[in-house]
Amino acid sequence: MAKVLVMTDNVACIPQGLAEENQIKVVPTANIIFDGYTYIEGVNINATEAYQLIKKDPDRFVTSAITPDYLLDEYRKLSMESQDILLITLASALSAFFKTANLAADLFREESPKTTIRILDSRTCAGAQGLVVLAAAKAAAQGMNLEQVASIAEQVRQKTGGLMFLDTLRYIYRTGRMSKTASRIVSLLNIKPINRMTDEGTVELVTRARKREDGYKRLLETIRHEAGTDALHFVVSHAAAPELADRLSELLKQEFNCLSLVISDYSPVMGYGAGPGALFVGFHPELDLDLDLPKQ
Repeated sequence: MAKVLVMTDNVACIPQGLAEENQIKVVPTANIIFDGYTYIEGVNINATEAYQLIKKDPDRFVTSAITPDYLLDEYRKLSMESQDILLITLASALSAFFKTANLAADLFREESPKTTIRILDSRTCAGAQGLVVLAAAKAAAQGMNLEQVASIAEQVRQKTGGLMFLDTLRYIYRTGRMSKTASRIVSLLNIKPINRMTDEGTVELVTRARKREDGYKRLLETIRHEAGTDALHFVVSHAAAPELADRLSELLKQEFNCLSLVISDYSPVMGYGAGPGALFVGFHPELDLDLDLPKQ
């Protein structure tokens, strides 16, 4: 068992088997509510089922934040396994989960002062967040202490990029950036935006395309420009579109030296605003990390 226990939320889009293999504890960021029923992704509903609900009626698909009490219970369980816990969250600019996690940690410190919980804002999401978490888990497995593991995560975060390719703007009104009527009108134009995660953890438009293959081409060009190398680790996350993820993965293998490539579901907790067909790709090069830290 790793000395430091690494946690993350399900928006990191790490497949269950990969999380278990790397001893990563995954917790939900939000509840999913549809027709009066409450679901938790990975517990009583999977991503495919959730996207079916979104397609059925996006207006009835809503989310509610996980409470501090829920995370407090998770901290209690995990403290039985390790007294050093690192929780890497999705960007605080995109969700209240970071604040909730810190509030729960403050409560837990009062009842268990011997357990150290550190909360790290990944300032990204989906596959990019997943890459940061995986790097931290590997550092923990090598026996590094909490400060070293957190330092590795921070260094990887700074070198990790994240891009999202939307298949439609039909669902964008759910983010509050556009009215429902406007999103329907714009979706008829078949515009497919490519957005990037900024260093501050916000989302900004990079470019757009009308045809999917043109969008793939621009996505690859943007990755090459931002990464500055063709030797990269990738995580490709898809919103109920495995065939599109396979196509993008094929292109990545053709255009880059893929050091590793993981395909996963894009969490519907975030994907309800992006809509089915959306793709997210996280990437970073092989890193020469600074491990010159004091030993315990």
